[in-house]
Amino acid sequence: MAAKAIREATGKDLINRKLLAGTKAAKCRFVSITDSTDWINIVNEHPWLKTEKLVVKPDQLIKRRGKLGLIKVNADLVTVQKWIEQYMNKEQRIEKAIGKLKTFIIEPFIPHKSVSFSIVF
Repeated sequence: MAAKAIREATGKDLINRKLLAGTKAAKCRFVSITDSTDWINIVNEHPWLKTEKLVVKPDQLIKRRGKLGLIKVNADLVTVQKWIEQYMNKEQRIEKAIGKLKTFIIEPFIPHKSVSFSIVF
């Protein structure tokens, strides 16, 4: 079986497109952020960004983002914007790789116990 790594936003988009009408599963809410993102437009298109606690993380096929300190949780929009600004286009060393973080994903923060975390293959 062939496998190809994909960004988290791409996976969530695939799930959203494949959900059948009438299914009880909720669509994934997320936004992708790059250095060319128009924040005013994004917030207007996704008003939940202003009202809900958020999670932000790089969306660049990085393993163990949490252990590397590359996830900000339970944050408001202003905090998320500052966090992204801190990392956007800044050189990072992750194990042996060195590169710049250029793509981020923001989604609603949903508190959960670590035992409820699953990886789907």
